[in-house]
Parts: sequence; C-alpha cells; structure tokens
Amino acid sequence: MKDFLSGFPDWTELGQDSGLDPLGMQRPIEALFQSLIPGISTITLRFRYYSFFAWILEAYAKNEGNTDPSAFRVFQRRCETLFALISCSGEKELGIAGSDWATIQLRTDAEFIDFANGADPDADEGQRYLRNKGGAFGGIYSTQMAEMGLLLLKDPKHQIPVCTSRALPLAETFTDGNGELPDIFFNAVKNGRISKSELDRLHPLKPSSILLGSAEHEHLTKILLGEFEDASTSDVMRRRTMLMLLRLTDSFGSVPPAEEAKWDWYSTSKKSSPDAETQNLWALYQASDLMRLAYESILHAALSILRGAPSKRVTLDGITNQLVEYAQPKETDWGQYCSDLRAGQGSTHDSFEKMRDSIKDGSISKQIRSTIVLISSLIEKAQELASPLETALNAADYFQSLRTEVSFLNERSNLPARDVLYDMISSRILKRHLWVASRKFRHQKAYTFLMEPEDGQIRYRNDFTVAPSSPRITQALRFLEDMKLIDEHGLTDYGRAAVNRS
Repeated sequence: MKDFLSGFPDWTELGQDSGLDPLGMQRPIEALFQSLIPGISTITLRFRYYSFFAWILEAYAKNEGNTDPSAFRVFQRRCETLFALISCSGEKELGIAGSDWATIQLRTDAEFIDFANGADPDADEGQRYLRNKGGAFGGIYSTQMAEMGLLLLKDPKHQIPVCTSRALPLAETFTDGNGELPDIFFNAVKNGRISKSELDRLHPLKPSSILLGSAEHEHLTKILLGEFEDASTSDVMRRRTMLMLLRLTDSFGSVPPAEEAKWDWYSTSKKSSPDAETQNLWALYQASDLMRLAYESILHAALSILRGAPSKRVTLDGITNQLVEYAQPKETDWGQYCSDLRAGQGSTHDSFEKMRDSIKDGSISKQIRSTIVLISSLIEKAQELASPLETALNAADYFQSLRTEVSFLNERSNLPARDVLYDMISSRILKRHLWVASRKFRHQKAYTFLMEPEDGQIRYRNDFTVAPSSPRITQALRFLEDMKLIDEHGLTDYGRAAVNRS
C-alpha cells in the first residue's frame, strides 16, 4: 500500500468526508454551492417549517420557561409529531418529517390519536416518529434557520435555541393569524393526544396553507429573498440566486428542472447583467462538478476493466495503459491534443451527455474518449472563469478540485499527450482513490475501497454510480413555490413584484 500512496499528505488535514466521494472532490464543490444558497439544504423541504419552529420556540420561552434541554426536546418532538399528523390528515402534504409514522396512525378507526410515545425520544426506535432524537428541528432545520439569522443556537445565556429579532415577527404572525388554533395545538401537545376532528380544524397550519398577502407570508418572503436593510452576506448571496431562479422561471413559463438551471447558468453569457457575478459562480460550480464526474467516469471505467480481468486483478501500470489506449492519443503534445478534441466536438453539455450515455451503454472505449473530450472542454471553460476559479476554490492543493486539476494539466501542456494522460489517470485518479479510501479507513473506520492493492496488483472490489451533485436548487424552487412566487405557469404576481423590487 505504501508504494501506491507515496507523496500524499496526511488525511487529518482534510477532516471528515461524507458519503462515498471516491476521489475526495466533493467538499470544495459543496462549499461553493452552500455559499450560493445559504439557509437552505437538500433536506429542508418545506419553508413554513421556519415559521413553525419560530412559533413553538417563542411559545416555549413564554409558557414553559424550563431551560433543561431534555424538557425542551420532549416539547419540541411533540410539536413536530402533531405537525406531521396535521400535515398528513386530509390531503397529504409532501416533505413532512415523520410522515410515514403519521400516515400509519391516521389509518386507525380510533377517534383519538395518542402521539406522546411516538414523540418520546427514549421510546424504542421502531415506535418513534423519527429515529433521530434531535427530531426535524435538531437534525434538519435548526442550522439552516441559524444561517438565515432566525435563531441563536449557542448563546451562552441560554441552554436551548432562542429566536432572534428577525424571527419574532414570524412567531407573532403565526399566532395572530390563526385565531384559536394555537390554543388547540398546544393543549394537544401538553396532553400528547388529539382527536381526528381537531386535526381537521388545524389544517390551516399545514405548510401549503400560508394565507397569501398575510403578515406571515410577507415576512417569510422577505426572509427568503434576503430583503433587509442590514442584509448579511448570506442574505445577499441567497437573494441573488433566488432572483436568478425567478427570472429563469419567467423565461421558461414554468418551474424549471434543477438540471436546466445548472446548464443555463453554465452556458449563458450575462456579462452586463445584474446576475453576472453570481452566474459566474454557478458556472464555476457546474464546471467543478463536471470535472469531478469526468474523473469518476475514468475510475468507473477502470473498475469495469478490473471486473472483467482474470481473477479481477491487473497491475496499476497495466490498467493505466489500457485506459490511455482507449483515449487514442495522437502523437502530439497535450495542449494541441486538447485543442484538436474541442475543434471536432459540440458543447460541454453535448460532451457530458455522450459520456453519460457511454457509461449506461457499457462501452469503455466511448466512455474514455467522451470523458477526455469533456475534460478538454472544462480546461477551456476554466480560462473564462479564471478570477472566481482562483478565489472561490483557493484551498490547499490536497483538496482536489477544478483549480488543482486544470493547473496540473496546463503545466504539462507541452508534454506528449500520452504521458499526460498516463500521469493524470495514474496519480490523479487511481492512486488518489486508494489514498482517499485508506485515510477514511484509518480515521473514520469506513471501508470505502472500490479496488484494493494486493501483491503488486490492483484487485476489483466494488462499483459505484457516477452522478451529479444536488446543489439545493430543487429545494430553493420548492420554497419559491411554497411562497407562491412561482407556479406551473411561471412567475406569479407575487414573484413578478419581487423581481421588480430588485
């Protein structure tokens, strides 16, 4: 193993990686898109939860006053459980934490539903509405609400999260806009049970039941779009992306798929538009993710070769040479080779689609050739994005990214294409995977090897799926729909007013 991994730094400098991420290239990409849509994650699915949690936090502070975190957790989980029951009764809402548990409870013939045990964080896992003891608040929404400036999570004066001044209007409007329903809700929370008829009365609390034009609707819209005089950097970045989504929805005349948004922002030139700076960052995100996918495609092809080899074993040199031959490099330098590839191909999107289709078809030769074409296209795109490339991806070189790989390849522009391909495949992909997997095993006890060194050879162990990352665009569009700023016909009157205010 040591021979294969010589020259790599210690894994502890990178910290903990999530997911498989076989080449350790996702973290710079995640950091980039997290900065572009702060306060929203891939698992924060409904925006009214932000009102709901502000409401129950303020109610707890006023009426309970117990600063013991365990007492708050019982209260919080009962509120979440009841909210799930409300949201799943009648016309079922999507994106609700605990919906599977709630649906089962609602199928019974009993008039009353006891939910205290299901909400109990110490109940058997199979009986809880959510296995995570922190519930939806602790496990999903609290950090994003804090990022939006709605919560203080680690205030030394409080042992439990508290609302900021920005969140207090949400709590007030949720209470004032729902008449006697808050009393019904909190009485049920206290008792740990509710009747189905009371659930029906509480339907106005559902995520889709925000009253258009209400104080709650206006304040949530203001928060989502970052429309504050004292707007933070996070507010500004989220606002810019949201406005881009609103404009794109208007041009589509419908809600655009997230993939369409990514490609539109990658390929459309808006140098003089108010979106130019943000769009360049989104283009940089897309180019970074495509470089990751290209490298993972080559790793995927290597695994296919290993899987079909006798005893599923090939030497590192042998598998690298096979992959190089599939690329069919000309006897020219790397720079000229890439230029020739770009001249004979279509757009970056076309190259990506060809690569993806070849992976599905199982043609290793087509897979490698289309992948190298994609890489050559990304090298050219990196020149266009030179400024954000150096600033947004300016991390240590052991964080392998579009910046490090373009630099690695450009430095070898005058070397023979065959030699550059060999070095890229061997050191930047195959050895890189072995290094990443070995460090994950050493420090996280996670065995993520897709191939393993054994007696001077590489042995096939497992396969993986090459898939684009999910940069929160789908969830952002869902939030815009929740606020009735967009719908299936494009921009609503509220959405158009928001664009006109920008």
